[in-house]
Amino acid sequence: MKVHIDCMPLTVGGAVQVAIGILFGLANQSRVAWTAVVPAALRPMLPDSLAGDRRIRFVCRRSNADRVWLPPLLRRIEQDAAPDVVFTVFGPPFLKARSPHVVGFALPHLIYERDPEMPKPSLINRAADVMRRHSFRRADHLVVETATARERVSHQLGIDSARVSVISNSRNPLLQRLPDPEGGTRRIVSILIPSAYYWHKNLELVPRVAAALRQLQPSFDFVFRFTLSKSSREWQAILADATRLGVGDRLETLGVIRISDLAAAYRDACVVYLPTLREISSAVYPESFFFRRPLITTDMDFARELCADAALFVEPRNPVAAASALLSLAQSSELASSLVAAGERRLLATYPTPEEKFEMQIDLLARVAATGHQRRYSYALQELSQERRGQGLQ
Repeated sequence: MKVHIDCMPLTVGGAVQVAIGILFGLANQSRVAWTAVVPAALRPMLPDSLAGDRRIRFVCRRSNADRVWLPPLLRRIEQDAAPDVVFTVFGPPFLKARSPHVVGFALPHLIYERDPEMPKPSLINRAADVMRRHSFRRADHLVVETATARERVSHQLGIDSARVSVISNSRNPLLQRLPDPEGGTRRIVSILIPSAYYWHKNLELVPRVAAALRQLQPSFDFVFRFTLSKSSREWQAILADATRLGVGDRLETLGVIRISDLAAAYRDACVVYLPTLREISSAVYPESFFFRRPLITTDMDFARELCADAALFVEPRNPVAAASALLSLAQSSELASSLVAAGERRLLATYPTPEEKFEMQIDLLARVAATGHQRRYSYALQELSQERRGQGLQ
């Protein structure tokens, strides 16, 4: 089997981690032939072994006109690769592959009702969502990371659930535990928010959580650590809001960090906080469990499914509730230890290892390649038969 990995729709966040995970798995095995196409902007995020792999073609994405000029190039790349199956890690893809095509789904706004506080989409965005839905429906097979997402995708997009598979998230194979820092307990409570910026991540809530913490416990020494670019408009807006609330000194960012540096961020954290409003899945959950860090997240259906008893759940837009949960963790080592233990159990019982996830991905691609080619062969026979009958009538 020959696989072609399409990473072109990817920009930032957990989707990039998933892509690196499967590319790493492919590069470290010999039974499956493969090629890949990756945005040139992501090359610095890849480990050196992948960044220099000749089976990966790096292509520049130029502007919003990408969907006009990229498809012909990607079509030629697919033709040159001659794969048995194409896997777009997360869609919508720039084009429907001619080979059997598997597409990952991770756009929560397409399957959840619009949040009343969400900015009203423009006419262009509404039109783009229509095209995105159409693109996902055209795929031969979709991949999601939770049963909740599978049910919603099937219902909201009108896709037969038999064409949607669940492959759970896992930690990235490049992430390994680091020894905890020596020297006893930490002086400051470091609260890690390992997330790229998207509206649904609800990161704008954090300044209000910091203000609530200061009001509830003025002597509490804490810092929220983001993973946003220091020069980004989103980080500057969040920091400005925190400064206005008098807690600008309680927020900082580590910048956009490579996977190789993410382990250190978890090591240095006391707790992980993800105030997200919408998720298809999140690598933050299994990563928190793997790195043995207590987790606080929002009380939503996807979070309950993914975390069960391994997290503290708080109201999505209630900064006081989040602040109270953070204080409870800081003041109770027993609570923190129980969450860590529950997280380790959850990781073993629910989430695949990186190696298991890779095998599940390869098995799915092999099945789609086989059934896709059989289906297309059947169609070709039908067309040939019809053509011959037509010639006979003449």
